[in-house]
Amino acid sequence: MPIPEPLFLTGKNLAFTEEAATVPPRLTGHARTMDQGVYQVAENFYVAVGYGQANMTMVVGTDGVLIIDCLENEENAHQALSDLRKVSDKPIQALIYSHSHPDHISGVRAVLDSEQVENGQVAIYAHERLLAGVRGNPSLGIVPALRLAYTFGFDLERGPEGWVETGLGTQFHTGTIGFIPPTTVFQGTLDIQVAGITVQLREAPSESDDEIVMWFPDHGVLHVADVIQGETLPNVYPLRGAVRDPLQWVRAIDLLREYDAQALIFGHGRPLVGKDDARALLMAYRDAVQYVHDQAVRLMARGYTRDELAETLTELPSRLRHHPWLGEFYGTVKQTVRQIYHNYYGWFQGDPASIDPLPRRERAARYVDAMGGRDAVIANAEAAYNAGDFRWVAELLTHLLRLDPEDQDARRLKADALRQLGYRTSNPIWRNNYLMGAKEIDGTLDRARLLATLRALGNPDVAATMPIPLLLRALATRLNPAQSEGTHLTVGFHCTDTGASYGLAIRSDVAEVLATAPADAALEIQTTEPTLRGLLTGRLPWAQAVADGAATVTQGTPEGATHLWSLFDPPMGELPALALR
Repeated sequence: MPIPEPLFLTGKNLAFTEEAATVPPRLTGHARTMDQGVYQVAENFYVAVGYGQANMTMVVGTDGVLIIDCLENEENAHQALSDLRKVSDKPIQALIYSHSHPDHISGVRAVLDSEQVENGQVAIYAHERLLAGVRGNPSLGIVPALRLAYTFGFDLERGPEGWVETGLGTQFHTGTIGFIPPTTVFQGTLDIQVAGITVQLREAPSESDDEIVMWFPDHGVLHVADVIQGETLPNVYPLRGAVRDPLQWVRAIDLLREYDAQALIFGHGRPLVGKDDARALLMAYRDAVQYVHDQAVRLMARGYTRDELAETLTELPSRLRHHPWLGEFYGTVKQTVRQIYHNYYGWFQGDPASIDPLPRRERAARYVDAMGGRDAVIANAEAAYNAGDFRWVAELLTHLLRLDPEDQDARRLKADALRQLGYRTSNPIWRNNYLMGAKEIDGTLDRARLLATLRALGNPDVAATMPIPLLLRALATRLNPAQSEGTHLTVGFHCTDTGASYGLAIRSDVAEVLATAPADAALEIQTTEPTLRGLLTGRLPWAQAVADGAATVTQGTPEGATHLWSLFDPPMGELPALALR
């Protein structure tokens, strides 16, 4: 495919690009596409590639520039912008967030400051659903961030026995993060002028519900955001956890095909130029997604289960299998078809034995006993390991570790098997999950460092935008029935800084979020919205808020307020297990 020559390269590649016995050559080759530098796509269109997980784009106008996306942290964004500024030092007039994922927005304060936005110097454009996407679902606590850490290998070192790249970028680099809310949001389409540049913004829900693409009609350039995820098969189901609709994604790609694009800019990876090649790429990409969906549904209609789909539908058809933009470096066919089954049918695959199975630990005990006991299982696992049957080793020892998680021989052998699986896969996401799981199982995972990293991913600017009702809903999911049984309590929260009030009704084992504070609340608390956010998220203990004078009880008793907070589980102070369960 015609990728333009870079305008300049920095000589760096943040991915691991050396040949190694523990890295398949295909993965090494893919990592080498991520050399850091700036590409010119058309006159006045420049893309910074390889500075982080995603790209930053600069379009130069008559009296200013337009920036699209700003990477995952301020340090990487600063470097990308500095190199783009070698092309033009005209002032930034607007920023576009292509969507809400943190690798596209969290470096914003290296590009702009709040004062520029507040005084109208710079506009920020986004879809109206962006804020909801940025906020995510606080009810799920730290687990989404933990699964992200396994996906990108946060406790691995860059190198032959660690992370290589992430499939769509070099790595999700941690660092200084922030967020500035958009000044203009829209649905459907929005036509704008920035520094003499005509741009049509158009919603294209696919990888993200708030995804937008950008069409520059005067130049024939189309920025496709993450509708095309770069030089990889799209991740229709990410292992970190998300639900995506493959047919909606196909419709988004077909939307791109409506434009007479001479060049494509992506949210990840190198750009592409040439009208015919752009059309061919879009057709191949949409065909790949539709093929996986349609063939999964065809087999489902014949009675195939989720697991049978992954055993049967394992790769793209021959005409697409070797396409340079469709290698399984981010998404895979196997993980996608499992999710497609779940989208239509849910978890039940049809075997009545799985409706109400034995508890997992009891089931494991019976499996181990049926296989001849613990020593026999270890012996079988060792034989399988020596035969290179690493998937079977991992499955065998899962039963043993559910029965006895402290069995060190089983832990060591399963961790070794997972590492071998990681070293053999060309998919860096699978690799990272295998290698992170191995560290968890053999006890070498630096849990304290990883927890600190995950807490640092909590964007303080995003936290400040969290609506109180969303946080109350999250609090309700932490109600512990063992603590709250028999408690019937109505609560009103009154915020002196905004004049808003919020309510909660506890009925023994359920906490209902109320639209406003009830007039007859048994317990009323007066505070401010920032303090209430701290209380609801667990970042601010109730005793400290009282001692600081930030919260007072105006109805009921201080003891009653202390009792209220004791009914809820605190946010997790340590990491839950993922692989050792």
